[in-house]
Amino acid sequence: MEERQLQYFVAVAEELSFTRAAQRTHAVQSTVSASIRALERHLGAPLFERSTSKVALTEAGRALLPEARRALDALDQARAAVAGLREGLTGSLRVGTLSGLTAVDLPGLVSDFRSRHPGVRLSLSMAAGGTDGLLAALRARELDVAFVAVQVASVPDLHLEAIAEFQPRLLVPAGHPLAGQTAVSPAALADEPFVDLPPGFCNRIRTDHDFRRAGVTRTIAVEVSDITTIPGYVESGIGLALVPPLAAEDGHRVAPVALDPPAASWTLAAASLGGPAPRPAVRAFLDLVDAHVVRRDRY
Repeated sequence: MEERQLQYFVAVAEELSFTRAAQRTHAVQSTVSASIRALERHLGAPLFERSTSKVALTEAGRALLPEARRALDALDQARAAVAGLREGLTGSLRVGTLSGLTAVDLPGLVSDFRSRHPGVRLSLSMAAGGTDGLLAALRARELDVAFVAVQVASVPDLHLEAIAEFQPRLLVPAGHPLAGQTAVSPAALADEPFVDLPPGFCNRIRTDHDFRRAGVTRTIAVEVSDITTIPGYVESGIGLALVPPLAAEDGHRVAPVALDPPAASWTLAAASLGGPAPRPAVRAFLDLVDAHVVRRDRY
């Protein structure tokens, strides 16, 4: 089994197109197709279901994909360890992040990393599935580093480096009857509509848990994928929200009210795969994060 075969296989598996995979790997399509057929003969199983309209992974292909990624990562790590001693870091670095993150200056962080390590190909992507999606992508080796929101200090098989801890509180319109109160119980909010993130996002998971613990069923009026848009929805009177202090609250007529008992706090962290020491490029990126933290009191 050759490295190039695995590279072609991963490209086809991720693109679900031999044409796009050939473009991505700078190869001709016939070479990619021949390489995949040779890999299938070597393994004794078809890896793709091919038709004139689509390409799909077989059960064998789905089983091979994480192992192929792991093998390619190991080869990259081996090369980077040697090249790093000789000429600086090389290879690739895939970073995922939550939407609306302002506590970290991501453009500045990426620019700083690229200027220090021009031999590393860095890509940055936004999570469509929130923290759950980012953690799954890390475990599937689709990402190397991810900025995540977690409720616990440790996550099995992953390494976490805490950036800031946030205490959520209720956010209400400035003219709402609760705006003048110092604290409110979950039971008093049973009839209130809420604005929140979709299931799978840390804020939603944590808030659902807080209200289930209090025996209160919430009504979600609006689901948004970007937490920074929530103050605008709250100001409009559509619903209340239980969120950490947000920089996006500036300029909106909203008021924070403490929850009694307090809502569960959560931690913003940089996550990477656990186990042995991280790849040099991952460690170099993590070492730069702290210098680009803009604030630790608001998300």
